[in-house]
Amino acid sequence: MNKAMQLGMIIAVILAVLTVVEYIFAVNVDDTAIRFYGLSGAAIAKAALIVWYFMHFGRVFRPEEAH
Repeated sequence: MNKAMQLGMIIAVILAVLTVVEYIFAVNVDDTAIRFYGLSGAAIAKAALIVWYFMHFGRVFRPEEAH
């Protein structure tokens, strides 16, 4: 397995774990503020990973030779 494939698998596992965390916060946390911040944090982390890895946002600011 090459390095890009390994990184993709790691990102997918992290996204799955964050989805489980969101579920736990949504179902098991009774305090509204804690639920809100937990769900918001997980959603922001997931969005950042998706934008960085799958949408290749990290490559935008690299010089062309680095592609």
